[in-house]
Amino acid sequence: MSFCSTMIFRSFYLALLFLAASSGIIASSATTPASSAPPSNTSIPANSGNLKLTADQQSYDAEHKLYDLTGHVNVYFKDMHITGPKAKIEMNQAGKPQIARFYNRPLFKRLQTKGQDTVVGDTLLLFLAQDRYAAQGTVQSHVNTIAADPFYIRSDVQEFDNLHHVVAASGHVLVDYKDAKVSSALANVRMTDAGKAERVIFSGKAHIIKPTTDVKSEKITIMVESGNMLAEADVHTRVDMKNRAQPSDPPQVFLNSDYQQYDKASQTILASGNVRILYGSYYAVAPKATFKMKNNELDRMILTGRGTITEKDRVVTANVITITTHPRNFDAQGDVKVNFKSNESGGKPNGAATPAKPAGKTGPAMKGGAPKNTASKPSDDLSDY
Repeated sequence: MSFCSTMIFRSFYLALLFLAASSGIIASSATTPASSAPPSNTSIPANSGNLKLTADQQSYDAEHKLYDLTGHVNVYFKDMHITGPKAKIEMNQAGKPQIARFYNRPLFKRLQTKGQDTVVGDTLLLFLAQDRYAAQGTVQSHVNTIAADPFYIRSDVQEFDNLHHVVAASGHVLVDYKDAKVSSALANVRMTDAGKAERVIFSGKAHIIKPTTDVKSEKITIMVESGNMLAEADVHTRVDMKNRAQPSDPPQVFLNSDYQQYDKASQTILASGNVRILYGSYYAVAPKATFKMKNNELDRMILTGRGTITEKDRVVTANVITITTHPRNFDAQGDVKVNFKSNESGGKPNGAATPAKPAGKTGPAMKGGAPKNTASKPSDDLSDY
């Protein structure tokens, strides 16, 4: 066969092969023309750095631009490492990875020079182009990199937005931070541009428990660096008295108001709006009150703006009322007025309990004529007094 004939034959043979492959007579090793099985160790170019994948099995759906990974899945992206039994990687039209979805309680780790963050949830979503990730279903996270002390966060859903410096949790939120335990419907950690936690906002029946205080409110904001706290809307605070002057002294003080602010540096609680205080046999109301702490123990309470304090059958009204805890006493100054409740027979006051005042009269309405014995039945609901 001449050289020319040989070349014609080869060209005709290659053309037949091309037509066979085009018509589907010769198929790839994948089950469908739209799928392929990439190597178990794959590196995909991403917008910033490579997305590296390892798994026991991998497949790629070209039609839907979707990587499917099963068995000992490991995904590496930037400073993040996610492990789990199953994952799917969604690609955009340009072939860049957009969203990585992980199933069956994957483990997320983010390793930085200042520490490591970990997140575990039923499912986890990694938004690759936005530097954002979220977890759903019994989520537990241990965040070390945003504050001097770690945050332990448990909730139904959590989202970490590193671009906008926000960590959000929703649904049965429980947070442990230092000596505080906080529960709420929602929590929002706001961070500085440097990635440090600036404040944490709890909303929806927020409740914070500390060794000597218990605060309930619709909204509680904690300033992370200073340790200051703001509580708004129907605030109920209980302060435990660990070092009482006398064993008979009340073990707790209850403070209710519309707004409360705690300043850690000065150890002061400022309360305003419908202030009500219950301390043993003392029940006081005022527009404003200041709680002064000393060595982390409540030392005195100062009521301003024309307050009233009731002790058994004695009602004292003054511009300023100061209640001390060591010893337990109170002092009234400025246009002081003292009234005594009469007993049921209309005689002189004898210290016996009397019924509550009829509606419409000034002064606090007290059931039974005196506050309940909080030493035996403590309560933070002062609506009955």
